[in-house]
Amino acid sequence: MIPEIITIAMSLAAPKETVITTSLGQFLRNGYPINELTISKTTYFGDCPGEKTSPAYKIGFLEKSSINLGEDKYRRIKVENINTGGFTDRKYLNKGFSSQLFNVTLGSKHRGSFLTVQEGLNRFKWSVFNKKTKEVFVSGNSSLLVNINNSSQNRSYSYSREDIRCFGGERIYSYYTQKKKNEILSNCPKDIYVIETKGVCPDGREVTLTSEKIIPRNYRGKNQIIQNFY
Repeated sequence: MIPEIITIAMSLAAPKETVITTSLGQFLRNGYPINELTISKTTYFGDCPGEKTSPAYKIGFLEKSSINLGEDKYRRIKVENINTGGFTDRKYLNKGFSSQLFNVTLGSKHRGSFLTVQEGLNRFKWSVFNKKTKEVFVSGNSSLLVNINNSSQNRSYSYSREDIRCFGGERIYSYYTQKKKNEILSNCPKDIYVIETKGVCPDGREVTLTSEKIIPRNYRGKNQIIQNFY
C-alpha cells in the first residue's frame, strides 16, 4: 500500500503568499484541475451605486489518495477554507471522479451553499467521510490562488414611477386604474395625500426622488403643496 503523503508549503516571511500548496486533493473546473480561480467584481456608480460579485459556478473537488474507497452512496467530502471558515459538504460517490459540483464566491465567513474565498492564497482542509457512520476515510490539505477581476460601471435607473398615497393611509400605485385612484383619494384622512416619484434600479432597489404632501381642492380649486422634500 502506497503511504499517503501530504506536503505543505510554509513561509516564514511576511510578504504575500503566491506558492501553491501541493496535496492529494485538487479543485476542478469543467473537469480539469485548477490551481487558480478568477472571480469578477463590479463596482457601480451613478444613480444606483453598489457592488456585484459574480461567483464561479460548477466547481468540483477530487481527492487523489491511494486508498481504494469503493462505491458508497453515503460517502461525502467536506472542503473547508481555513482562511474564511466557509465550507462545502458534497456527495462523493466514486473515487477518481469529481465531487458534486458547488459554487465559489468572495466572503469572510460561511455563506449558505457557497464556498467563500478571499483574494490571494486560500488554504483548505478536506475530508472524505461516511454521512451515516461518521467514519472518516481520508483527509488532507489543498490550496487555491484567487484573483479578483475588478471593473466599474455607471448604473442608471431602469425606470421611474409615481406613487400616490393617502397621508397616513393606503398607497396608490401607478398601475391602478384612475377609478381606483379616485376612490382611494376620496376617502383620504384629513383630505391630504402624498405624491412620491421613485427611481427603480436594475436590482429592484427603489430611490425616492421627490415627495410632496398635497391638500387638494383648496384655494379656488388649486392644489396646495404643504411639504416638498427631496
